[in-house]
Amino acid sequence: MTTKFQLGGQALIEGVMMRSPNFIAAAVRRKDGSIETRVDAFHALGQKYPVLAIPLIRGMVALIEMMTVGMRYLNWSGNLALEDEEPDKKGSTNMPWWALALTLVVSLSIALLLFVVLPNLVVQYSLHHLTHNRLLLNFAEGAVKMIVFLAYLYLIGRRPNIHRLFEYHGAEHKVVYAAENNCPLTPDGARPFDTPHPRCGTGFALLTVFVSVICFVFLPWTNSDLQRVTWRLLLMPVVAGISYEIIKLTVNPKLGGLAKLVLTPGMWLQRLTTAQPNDAQLEVSCEAMKVVLAAEDNWKKQNSEAATEPIV
Repeated sequence: MTTKFQLGGQALIEGVMMRSPNFIAAAVRRKDGSIETRVDAFHALGQKYPVLAIPLIRGMVALIEMMTVGMRYLNWSGNLALEDEEPDKKGSTNMPWWALALTLVVSLSIALLLFVVLPNLVVQYSLHHLTHNRLLLNFAEGAVKMIVFLAYLYLIGRRPNIHRLFEYHGAEHKVVYAAENNCPLTPDGARPFDTPHPRCGTGFALLTVFVSVICFVFLPWTNSDLQRVTWRLLLMPVVAGISYEIIKLTVNPKLGGLAKLVLTPGMWLQRLTTAQPNDAQLEVSCEAMKVVLAAEDNWKKQNSEAATEPIV
């Protein structure tokens, strides 16, 4: 069936997570060759609290929300892998909320340190003694940020375990394409599609880098490291919000050429973060998609029946 809603997902340890408007499903390949699945109802915070769905605010909310969800499912897939390697660990509990929150804070802190703090300090101590031109210094900071970002993706992709994760990332994209194009949810149905996808988080991350360069150009370049870095950190929610709104606009068919221009760099970058999957990985991704679409279909049927029941 052709989906009438947007699908998304994420690679897991030996598996894939798929997200529909009302559900999240995941499938993981176990060591014995079987595929274990799970499905959970999901309601975005913006649906529960309309104030969090306000443009510019919803971008940062969605980013933190999906990072939290992603970590929870990564933890689940990691527990399954641990059970397969060490049977005595069977029944490992899910990560407690405080550990999840701590992991999220640490992850965000490392990202901000690498992609916000480090580029600024590099430019300050390498170029500031040569020029005091604010525009030049800010653009140089953007260039360093881009180099750090690309180098980071390239280097982590060379690790065997991360490369395998990137293969599942490619499998996720291929199966999303198959669902969107009314193709069979089988390895044969998904294999012809390419691995980059316009709604990938990699593209969002790259767009955030570009938007931050534009936003930071308007900041003064002072001699105080603390002041410069603090201004940039305070602006990051705004940067994320603007980037999210731009991505939302790209689904508008009226913006065809402009949307393609915005999305193309992210599609190129996904050559670093996705890899061609094998049929076994595609099978896992297909299973995750089947589960989430079945849950969505059942939910629609139940709500349709409830709406047509006579009031007595």
